Amino acid sequence: MKEFMFLVRGYHKLTEEESQQSMQKYVTWMQGMMDKGLYKGGQPLTQDEGRLVKNPSEVLTDGPFMEAKEVIGGYVIINANNYEEAVEHAKACPLLDHCALEVRELKAMD
Repeated sequence: MKEFMFLVRGYHKLTEEESQQSMQKYVTWMQGMMDKGLYKGGQPLTQDEGRLVKNPSEVLTDGPFMEAKEVIGGYVIINANNYEEAVEHAKACPLLDHCALEVRELKAMD
């Protein structure tokens, strides 16, 4: 099996109730993926600050960063046999209710 990363694109501010409902759907989906041995991990990213390292002597702490609509909000790593299978798993992910998922294969580093 290969490893694929879902980059969670977009950031939508949810109400507390919407956030709890979304998290419950995600946990259910994640548990199903874990039960199948496909879920490797994932985490949201903080939205408050970041660093852009352009070269060894240039580290930006105050932009220019990506536009808010393009923000990477987190990631999920799964196992799948190929892109088609990874995309099918992405289509079932409840994060699609409020974000887009970019599916990328992770290159093996052996």
